[in-house]
Amino acid sequence: MPTSHYIDQIQNFIEGVNAGTYQRAQSDLKRLPVEIYTDQSRFDIEMEEVFSKSPIIIGHNSIVPRPGDHFVFDHLGQPLLVVRGKDDQVRVFYNICRHRGVRLVSEEGVTRKGSFVCPYHNWAYGLDGQLMNIPCVESFVNDDVNSRHLIEVSSAVAGGFIFANLQKDSQMDMGVFLGETKDDLEALGLSEQVFFKQTTRNVKANWKLIVEAFQDGYHVVRLHRNTVGSLFLDNVADIVRVQDHLRAVVARKGFETMCQTKSDQWDVRNQVSLAFYLFPNTIIVIHPDYISHLGLFPVSPDETICVHSCFLDEEPKTEKAKAHFERAFNMIDKGVFEAEDFFVCEQAQLGMRSGVNKSFPLSEHEIGIKMFHDILSDHLEK
Repeated sequence: MPTSHYIDQIQNFIEGVNAGTYQRAQSDLKRLPVEIYTDQSRFDIEMEEVFSKSPIIIGHNSIVPRPGDHFVFDHLGQPLLVVRGKDDQVRVFYNICRHRGVRLVSEEGVTRKGSFVCPYHNWAYGLDGQLMNIPCVESFVNDDVNSRHLIEVSSAVAGGFIFANLQKDSQMDMGVFLGETKDDLEALGLSEQVFFKQTTRNVKANWKLIVEAFQDGYHVVRLHRNTVGSLFLDNVADIVRVQDHLRAVVARKGFETMCQTKSDQWDVRNQVSLAFYLFPNTIIVIHPDYISHLGLFPVSPDETICVHSCFLDEEPKTEKAKAHFERAFNMIDKGVFEAEDFFVCEQAQLGMRSGVNKSFPLSEHEIGIKMFHDILSDHLEK
């Protein structure tokens, strides 16, 4: 059984709360300059030094459960094809025919095929990316076209998620990259979760503003007062840095009972909200009976594609159960994320662009934002 490091964090958090010493900000909190959210040259550096060199989650194992299941993924600026092969391995290829560069697959969503045939000249490839057939192959003189298999992208599956790295010849050691976070994802059953639903939307805000919205317990009971705010205690949260990632524990109303009981009596998912930030662009929120995964894919300094996926412990067995999760997903997706979190991020971006503020301060309840920028600086200043 993987170690649940978050349990140790909760225990330490409770001890601090009971002693009246729970986490406050460190003395080196600083003001953040507005230009890091608006400057094109800063954005270009982030794309080159962070996004092009890091493992990025592009889906979950459960989205392609059977051999031949596949989906296209274009949010990293390159056309990618995610495929489960006949050997049950998930691979990522450039979704590009090796003849004239046409996209092999253009359908949205998950589909299933036994092979991939280019619509232009019918070059055919297997699920493992191997070139299977070239019509009129004898006409290609003086060219070894038979070796033109699909180009594979470095990828790995960890904690149930499919990671890809577009950097050529990159090494994907997920144990090193995730550290103890990998244990937490396994302990929470992320590998066994099943895909339920997904939305994709363009948010007119810098990607960092959206990350920050999930490192800030200061806003929860205020911004979310009409949705989930009443479920939480005000400004009772703990966040720790785990290598290049963050793990947050946000106290729900049941946390008061948690503080008076032993760990074997805790109902963790109903008493606290666990949230993970995985560098550079992933947010995972553990709700009481489902899990949200947010992938943030920058388009420009002012625009980010946000992919929100919902995962369940098991497929809903009844229409009533399905309706319950539909309501739950819509509440968090539209009511909380879109109408509240993304809305204020867009409004903040407009304020950033105005030039009225040159910087903004961080309160002692926003230490997670400081930690996030420390991580980002570690990569940009290498």
